[in-house]
Amino acid sequence: MSPPLEPQADFMKFPTVFLALALAAGAAQARDVTHELGTTDVPDSPERIVVLEFSFIDALAALNLAPVGIADDDQRDRVQPVWSERIGDDWTSVGTRKTPNLEIIASLQPDLIIADKSRHAAVYETLGQIAPTVVYDSLTGDYEDMLAVADEIGTALGRAEEMDAFQAGHGARMDALRADVSEQTQGDDAQFGVINANGLWLHSPKSYVGSLLASFGFAPAMPLTGSDSYGELYQKTTLEQLSALDPGLLILGKSGDGRTLDQDWNADSLWQQIDAVERGRLFNVSSDLWSRARGMLTAEEIAADIRDIAATLK
Repeated sequence: MSPPLEPQADFMKFPTVFLALALAAGAAQARDVTHELGTTDVPDSPERIVVLEFSFIDALAALNLAPVGIADDDQRDRVQPVWSERIGDDWTSVGTRKTPNLEIIASLQPDLIIADKSRHAAVYETLGQIAPTVVYDSLTGDYEDMLAVADEIGTALGRAEEMDAFQAGHGARMDALRADVSEQTQGDDAQFGVINANGLWLHSPKSYVGSLLASFGFAPAMPLTGSDSYGELYQKTTLEQLSALDPGLLILGKSGDGRTLDQDWNADSLWQQIDAVERGRLFNVSSDLWSRARGMLTAEEIAADIRDIAATLK
């Protein structure tokens, strides 16, 4: 897991920002919003929202709300096209999700910050000095957790009915995609992992993608564990361990066209004897979409990938 974050800015440098926020807070009504780290007074209709995790972009995009700041890992192309279609491109990068730039966040004069419990608990109080801050679990949540968080964000933004309507449509679209693949996936075990030149990280059945695959009828290749810790959800795995797991379907998330470890494994008999490899059931997908973009709009895109994969299993 990423090390705890340390506060990175001296907020005495921003008296004008805090004065403006205080005046705005006095003029606007607020509601109490309960979240992972407490209760926060949130303006009835926040308009300048900063999001520090990708799944929170998805929740805003579902409501056609554009944030003013996004922790995009300093890579704007990690913001998925399906989000950009709804939020546009007129937003400011606030740095990485792991260590967002607090000075930039303050300069945007937000009236709400949405942060992740695992990544940002250590700077929660500091973020709260900039703007009302609500904290949810994105990094270690599964698909159902993501839906619940999106629902809470809708309530926090005063858009509960709009979020309910979107989630109803989302559920119907996902059910339709599941119906397309139900006959192909029953009884098959599947494993997703992210691979690059440095290693392979398998996502457990309790992870976002693991739970999504299960909802499509795939059996888990990895055993269930009792822990929901980051290290249990995303496990670095050797070729020997993968061979022992022997998944019948293997989906590998890759980023770009760079070299990945499986290319080095191609000549190894352990790799060639894995059931998925031997039977031609090895598939490559976007790691940005499948691993980082834990949302509803992106779940529909992942589901479309699953449908296409399942079609080859007939």
